[in-house]
Amino acid sequence: MSSLLCALPTVFSIGLQRQLAYRWNYLLRALFSAVPLLVSWVFWEAVFQGKETVGRYTLAGLLTYYAVLLVVEAVSSPADDDFQISREIREGMLNPILLRPLPYGLYRGALFLSGRCAYLVAAFIPVLLCFFILSRVVHLELASFDILHGLPALFGSALLQFSLTLCLSLTSFWFLDISSLIFLVYSLEFLAGGHVFPLDLLPAPLFTAARLLPFAYEYWFPAAALCGTLSHREWQIGIGMQFAWAIFFLFLAHLLWKAGLRKYTAAGG
Repeated sequence: MSSLLCALPTVFSIGLQRQLAYRWNYLLRALFSAVPLLVSWVFWEAVFQGKETVGRYTLAGLLTYYAVLLVVEAVSSPADDDFQISREIREGMLNPILLRPLPYGLYRGALFLSGRCAYLVAAFIPVLLCFFILSRVVHLELASFDILHGLPALFGSALLQFSLTLCLSLTSFWFLDISSLIFLVYSLEFLAGGHVFPLDLLPAPLFTAARLLPFAYEYWFPAAALCGTLSHREWQIGIGMQFAWAIFFLFLAHLLWKAGLRKYTAAGG
């Protein structure tokens, strides 16, 4: 246990140093992530012509939601973790990791956390700049921000996205190329996760169906929790679903890891 506790900070430190080497890439990525926000602004301004509200949202409320999505992405979205894990499996790079007492899931979790911290450092100024520019043009609904409900939802989003990424990546034990599978899941996350529009604008039956899937709890739920548009009961149900899906994917990843090791040939590393 003591060796495990010592290893995790070391892995995090090494991962942080490695990720900060690409800080300019993260900075550019954060800058370009503001482009969908500008597109959404133009689109929803046209939709709101002659209307005060669409569903439960005002124009300011919708733009606040999209701006908060930038924060959610910065905190919880994986940055190439899936392809890194896949490469480690395919190229036999697991060999030195298997010889150490640190479980692979914790090892990748520490690297995921270091990557998120590095991205936050690089993305802080662009995200802050987007909020400032947007607030000069539109009166954002920042007064309703709910940090108490939002922070646990952000943590749950990061845990859910890490666990799902780990599951997808571990299929590399069986498949030579998992890029098609990854991009398929990313497309579902984009459509069913609340990137295109807040999920609560869907008709009631579709909204109910969307909340049964894990994708809603990656982006829409933490963004809605931060914006303060959820009741306490809705937040409780959402947190329960979010962590239930995260635990399910972590358990599935454990099973995939155990089964995959029986196929692993350790060639090349």
